[in-house]
Amino acid sequence: MTPLSKPTDYDQLYPGRFIKAGLLLGKPVTLTIAAVDREKLPQDDGSERVRGVVSFRESDQQWVLNSTNGQCLRAMFGRDPQSWVGKRVTLVPERDRFGPEMVDAIRVLGSPDIESDVDAVIKMPRKKDRRRSLKNTSKGKD
Repeated sequence: MTPLSKPTDYDQLYPGRFIKAGLLLGKPVTLTIAAVDREKLPQDDGSERVRGVVSFRESDQQWVLNSTNGQCLRAMFGRDPQSWVGKRVTLVPERDRFGPEMVDAIRVLGSPDIESDVDAVIKMPRKKDRRRSLKNTSKGKD
């Protein structure tokens, strides 16, 4: 049996089909979108909900899109999710409010594939609009 590396984040103890914020180990990660699909996924209350699911070239794990992250991808790459395939997205772990508590979340930092920074307005039902600045994350950028 090959020993595995020691976990440095709780999310590493229970890897699964979907990427979790703790697996980013506190650092931005740039991945190439391989596919964008829709699936019915189970919810905590036992119901199912249709959600966007993104697959990546560099990982077997997928990413379930929430509305905030979906709106960021739309702001950077346009309204057609199939045109996002082949684009790179830089993800970053952040603390964010989910109901009354703060949780670890995955957010879109930007992309090396956008020419310049993009200001996105995130619209959520029954909540105040939030602004998010999406960065050109090219390494050689001046």
